[in-house]
Amino acid sequence: MPDSPARVPAMVSHCAAYLQARAHATPEISVDRNRAEIHLGSGEGVLVAVFGCRKRNWSLRSIEVRRGEQTTTFTRGEMAEAVAALLGREPQAPRPLPAGGAWWPRADATLRERRTTVIRV
Repeated sequence: MPDSPARVPAMVSHCAAYLQARAHATPEISVDRNRAEIHLGSGEGVLVAVFGCRKRNWSLRSIEVRRGEQTTTFTRGEMAEAVAALLGREPQAPRPLPAGGAWWPRADATLRERRTTVIRV
């Protein structure tokens, strides 16, 4: 029986769709057991997003933009910056903080207060 192609995890395919929409180029996806990679070439640069699976949960492990000998590494939350670096565009300016200075929604703070209730015996 010939080797069947590996199933592409949903997280990897969603990320590939995002990259395709941003860069207007089709990324290459490779899956090998608990590791998946997305390669997206644009001009002289290549963006490589590496995913890993642990206990059936896929997560983005690293993002690199390679241009010749130069490699720039980005964290998981910097996908937009990595794409901007690949395409040679300036990243978008971050959104301004709300007037109160808190970057999370107020409902989140309320939920956090409820979780930290101390019960004395």
